[in-house]
Amino acid sequence: MHEDSPDSKQAFMGLDLTPFEKENDPGLGRHLLVALSGHAKAGAGLEFVSHFFTQRKNVNLTLFHIPAVPGAVWAEEASYETLGSLEQRSEANVNKGRRLVAEARRKLTDAGFDPERIADRVVTPQMSKGHDIIRAAASGSYDAVVLGRRAQVGLGEVLDKSVSRDLIEELHNAISFPLWICRLPEPGRKNVLLCVDGSPPSDRITDHVGFMLASEPGHTVTVFHVCPEGDKCAAEAEAVTGRAVEMLVEAGMPPDRIIRTIRPGTNPARIIEAEYNAGGYAAVAIGSSGRGRSLWDKIFVGSVARTVFHQLSGAALWVCF
Repeated sequence: MHEDSPDSKQAFMGLDLTPFEKENDPGLGRHLLVALSGHAKAGAGLEFVSHFFTQRKNVNLTLFHIPAVPGAVWAEEASYETLGSLEQRSEANVNKGRRLVAEARRKLTDAGFDPERIADRVVTPQMSKGHDIIRAAASGSYDAVVLGRRAQVGLGEVLDKSVSRDLIEELHNAISFPLWICRLPEPGRKNVLLCVDGSPPSDRITDHVGFMLASEPGHTVTVFHVCPEGDKCAAEAEAVTGRAVEMLVEAGMPPDRIIRTIRPGTNPARIIEAEYNAGGYAAVAIGSSGRGRSLWDKIFVGSVARTVFHQLSGAALWVCF
């Protein structure tokens, strides 16, 4: 077997794909990995997906859950009773996870998603949550990974520490997919505010938005750029937004669903926030290219993406790196 073949990659990852993932070519439709938490109020990602898509029959979803790991037992405390209790708790957590995924599947099918396009993944923890999400995302060739927490949770707790530090900082070289970081959606929000600056991450998020929304007639895309006032900046802004429009059209977006907006100013995050609030957008899409020693710094420390997400309420942040 060639070391670069898909089968060898799956074996290396230690993950077995479900029949759905083996038989469905991701190129035939959009495919999202929706990570489900065991928290009773942690359904923001699921709720966003359920409310956002208008052509639900053409969306492939994999519901992914990692059950909680029971507390460790010291070797000197181990006994048949303690080990048996540990096994029972582990089994109970797996069963709880299966019920969680089954309920999520029911909600999605009730909302109009095709049950044949929904895969269930309840996996045994291998390393940390972050590592396991990375492994699952890499093995399935997903178009995005959807993460959500409670609406009132602050930025620093959007992803719990066990996920965020592994997923964003330690494993940044393995992240080749967009993240959708969701708050509970507000009724009536629609469309995507695509913030562009001409950087490589900006190009990547533009291509992603075009692919995801090309078959979504219920949403428009506003290509949005902020620049200081001046003739030189105006020319650059026209070039940056013009390139983004071209990329969207190449990805399949009809031109009549693309809006181009340029705003003057020196505080991009504040201007983006004002546009987001005025436009009632369902998602803000942005390429994260801030400077820092780690990807965590690039996304959430001193970056426009971090500042924007501080203010987001009722919408999702789509981010590419």
